Amino acid sequence: MPDVRLHINSQGYGGWKSIRIQRGIEQIAGQFELGLTEKWSEQGVRWPINPGAQCRISIDGKTVITGAVDDTPGDYDADSHSRRIIGRDRTGDLVDCSAPSFQWAGRDLLAGAKALCEPFGIPVRSETDHGGAFDRLKSDEGETVFEVLETAARIRAVLLVSDGQGGLVIARAGAWRVPDKLVLGKNIKRGQFNNGYKERFSSIKVKGQQISADGWGVGDTGVSATVTDAGVKRHRPLVIIAEDDIDRAGAKKRATWQRNVSAGRSRQATYTVQGWRHAGHELWQPNQLIEVEDSYANLGGGMLITSVTFLLDDKNGFTTELNMMPPEAFDLIELPEPSGADAGVW
Repeated sequence: MPDVRLHINSQGYGGWKSIRIQRGIEQIAGQFELGLTEKWSEQGVRWPINPGAQCRISIDGKTVITGAVDDTPGDYDADSHSRRIIGRDRTGDLVDCSAPSFQWAGRDLLAGAKALCEPFGIPVRSETDHGGAFDRLKSDEGETVFEVLETAARIRAVLLVSDGQGGLVIARAGAWRVPDKLVLGKNIKRGQFNNGYKERFSSIKVKGQQISADGWGVGDTGVSATVTDAGVKRHRPLVIIAEDDIDRAGAKKRATWQRNVSAGRSRQATYTVQGWRHAGHELWQPNQLIEVEDSYANLGGGMLITSVTFLLDDKNGFTTELNMMPPEAFDLIELPEPSGADAGVW
């Protein structure tokens, strides 16, 4: 049975009636919701946990979220009362708070992220190649810190994820593999899947302009490349205008990427498994690859765990929800930086 503790100052709280802890690669901050135990709710003392309190969540002594309490809603009547504690990783402040005016010229993504996160006390590290220095990007007035960082990360084709320790990590998808397999009829307790169609297209054409060798635009030529999606049987064409100058090879790469990502994101599954650990005896983690055998949803081979939610309730006990997509859904390609008149606009 996992031991979940909420640590505030030197006090550790445990024995929760309900638990929900979620981390994922599509959310920059992990989040938690804990239901107060009968033991604590029956105490005749002042409520000891307040919104804004710095905290961390540990599972069997391992810290998985480091941040703050956001809310402490209560529910009560004449005969009973309960409280919940809701909070997020420290990186949640990056989602809420405005960024200062910021010039990226001469800084790479890691240096820029460190400068923006330093006032919040959030360390930043990179686990992948995060690209070179930006030429002349800058933030827009009113953008949040996360919006600034997310756009820069998208240009450099990387992900921004919380490390659970109060820090931010620059990473890529699927860097690790789980030493386990999810099999329908064995360890998959419950499954849900979606096989979408509206985001897929029979053909994808990327069109752009190739700047002439002299750089003055004399003799600029239009280029294009088209790829098809064999899984789409209806006539559903899509045309994409490239953001900057591009050659035919680049146009084909962009079109192929769009096709693969659209196809990958159209196939999503959520699996519920018993317990919080896989066969390797480690806690389930997002951004890991795992083999799947699910004949009902027609899913097989390597799938990427995009988010992990640890749950405890009276009905099912300790379970884990694993959100999955094919890894190609997170294939990223670098995008061009804005140039010329658009240099100050994301």
